[in-house]
Amino acid sequence: MGERFYFPKLDAIRGAACFYILIHNFIYGLYGLELVPYSIKLIFSAGQEAVIVFFILSGFLVRISLFRQPKLSFRKYLIKRFRRIYFPLIISMLLSVMILAWNGTLLQKLSWVDIIGNFLLLQDFGSVKPGTWFYPFLGNLPLWSLSYEWWFYMMFYPLIHWVVNPTQRIYYILLFSAASYGSYVLLPNQISLICSYFIVGWVGVEMANLFLKDRTFTFENMRPILLSLLGMVLISLIPLLGESEFKPGYYPFLMFRHFLAAFLLLAGGLYWYRHKLIYFNHILGCFSILAPISYGIYIFSYPILVQWGLNSSLPKNWAFYGLNLIILIGLAYLTERKWQPAIARWIK
Repeated sequence: MGERFYFPKLDAIRGAACFYILIHNFIYGLYGLELVPYSIKLIFSAGQEAVIVFFILSGFLVRISLFRQPKLSFRKYLIKRFRRIYFPLIISMLLSVMILAWNGTLLQKLSWVDIIGNFLLLQDFGSVKPGTWFYPFLGNLPLWSLSYEWWFYMMFYPLIHWVVNPTQRIYYILLFSAASYGSYVLLPNQISLICSYFIVGWVGVEMANLFLKDRTFTFENMRPILLSLLGMVLISLIPLLGESEFKPGYYPFLMFRHFLAAFLLLAGGLYWYRHKLIYFNHILGCFSILAPISYGIYIFSYPILVQWGLNSSLPKNWAFYGLNLIILIGLAYLTERKWQPAIARWIK
């Protein structure tokens, strides 16, 4: 067993991203019902950029985990990732089934094709990008990102173990992601799209390697990472040049947004880090309490707060929304802190 690490500030970042996405989903639901003005919706419009934070953190934490367990076999790695992703996902799917059955819309929205696609973890936001094969199960929109997380996990293991020379590795990943995005532009398809985003998760791996080697981050040692992300920003800009109308929430502007967000988040975060993360605890520290249940909150928030809280026929008031929030936190806690450890003991 390797050296143990604990990153409380990463917990705070993960919790803050989770909280922002929760509010994002709720506000967008309120906006759809014409209950909040456009200005409020605009403030909370960066939900997908918050997901980019999750991608980067996943790469970092997976690399640290494998450093601590250098002899972990792919089979055991696969089982751990399977437990982590699939058990809460199944709970979330059952939750959506119960809510839509209560609302009387289950049969008209249930799609066996999408059920299969979600179990294969190939679902995505089909309404805003071409070439996607399956929609998030019963309209639980946050599930779109799980397909990226899962396939990033599957690619992390062999690359971390078998590509030893770190000097040029980030640039090979850039070429892979750029070629994948090029193939997606030419022939839109889900596999190319997922692969094009791989660099976003991989920069987390490279940052973990820098931490393990140098125990610090500087503009010098982060240069290859930042240049690679900037390269992907420029590549994703190319399809925009032929567009007569820019729609920020749709392809191709959406992909440019995501890669630009990854670059700006890392560059801005590095600048803050070099300035001793001043006021970090005052701004983000309180969100660390959500980190242990952030995945549950992420995938349960849309069914509970939007599909049930906003779209059901029940009378709506702030007491009702508060009760929904309590149910959300409680279910996330039970799933991640109580049931998940039991599943880990059962599936080994």
